[in-house]
Amino acid sequence: MPTQYRYIPQHKDGHYLDRVAQPTEDYMHAMRFSRQDDLEHWLTTRHCPDAPHRFVIRRVRVDYELEAEVLEHLPEAN
Repeated sequence: MPTQYRYIPQHKDGHYLDRVAQPTEDYMHAMRFSRQDDLEHWLTTRHCPDAPHRFVIRRVRVDYELEAEVLEHLPEAN
């Protein structure tokens, strides 16, 4: 089972940021980066949230597992 890691910003108060930089309590809706240095860079750009020093970087493990075949045949394209 392949494992990948994603990096998400978490405010020191506990909330995360979603894709449009709005607070969310659910880390599953948090914006995510495939590389830690990409998130670190984002925190220094003009698109970063107010007070970027109040955010920490959290690592999320994502495990991929192929499930049993659900569709035997894909629908034909028109």
